[in-house]
Amino acid sequence: MIRRTFAAHSAPEQSRGLAREVVGFLGQYLADQNILHDLDIMLTEACANVARHAYRGGEGRLEVRLAVSPGESVDLEIVDWGYGFEGPVRFVNPAPEAEGGRGLFIISRLSDAVAVRSEGQENIVAIHKKIGKTSWKS
Repeated sequence: MIRRTFAAHSAPEQSRGLAREVVGFLGQYLADQNILHDLDIMLTEACANVARHAYRGGEGRLEVRLAVSPGESVDLEIVDWGYGFEGPVRFVNPAPEAEGGRGLFIISRLSDAVAVRSEGQENIVAIHKKIGKTSWKS
């Protein structure tokens, strides 16, 4: 198992850079560009949600905790110490006229499992992506 933590401030440009940094690191292990693209979309959406919502207009700490099980899966935890979600989290596609709310739905469609939880002061979006053996670099 390979574990690594990446960190940045929750500003939009830094959160996008954080997603790129994680995907770049994963490129050392994954050969399948489509899977890397899916991981990039999921990370970008989750990090953008932190940048937009977690600190209510301010900035704060943002982490991505990565666990790679070569030949099997990638697990991502996007962590902030902001306000967290209000009410139950739903992974549904909003109405076409909605101006937002698609990020968690997209993540749920691209991943094999996604969960939102709080642990102490941490708000965590946990993403699990199974990856077939042929998608890894040898």
